[in-house]
Amino acid sequence: MTEGYQNEINFINEINNKKVKELNPLLYDLVKTLYPTIKDNEVITAKKYGRYAKTDIVITIRNKNKGLSIKMGYKNSVHVEHLNTFKRYLERKGITKNTIDKLYRYIYSDGTNNNTGEVRLSNAEYIEKYEEDIKELNIIFNLLKSKLIDRFLIETDINYRVKVDAIIHGTPNDFIWVTSDEVKNYLENEDIISTSLHAGKLYIQSWNKNIVRNTKYEHCRDYIQVKWFSMYDDLINIMSRRSNK
Repeated sequence: MTEGYQNEINFINEINNKKVKELNPLLYDLVKTLYPTIKDNEVITAKKYGRYAKTDIVITIRNKNKGLSIKMGYKNSVHVEHLNTFKRYLERKGITKNTIDKLYRYIYSDGTNNNTGEVRLSNAEYIEKYEEDIKELNIIFNLLKSKLIDRFLIETDINYRVKVDAIIHGTPNDFIWVTSDEVKNYLENEDIISTSLHAGKLYIQSWNKNIVRNTKYEHCRDYIQVKWFSMYDDLINIMSRRSNK
């Protein structure tokens, strides 16, 4: 069992079948925010959600579900997705084949859009060589920023129905939290300048370029990975803005 999975179980044990008033102060504040009209004597349940869902655990009061995404440590990866699945999503959003080909070339970084090139460039090498292509991609991806924030952080996944209502970072007795609305509002209004492919503060890259061709990681080249490098600092910033209102 991974440390992250155990942490999710710890949250469930801290919440499940307790009255709202029995929650620790941090959880009490979170739950009262997600359920503004609940009473202190009402019972809350919690359970693990799907293995590959954005939502890690679901809490329920009055038959109303709320999804929690739980982070810990300093890992900044927030999304992994097969290139072909992401391609179909982009096509539904009206993105052209030419743009999608440039995305594939960026992810593979081997001079092709089908992972057959002989020479694989590092991310820095590719950006330096194909700077104009990355600029074009960034213009389009940042026009899609709001939709991509939903997809990478908040939306329900295939086969799952509970979206993320709040993001938690930490352990049951020591954590920070923000609502998904707060996160989206913050990220939509934060613009950055970067030569890397990004949608606002969410960076899109290969899951593993596998430049040295280790067979163990070769399949990772067919996936995108999204990283939120400043996640912890941004969550703190969002919380501080809330408390200053």
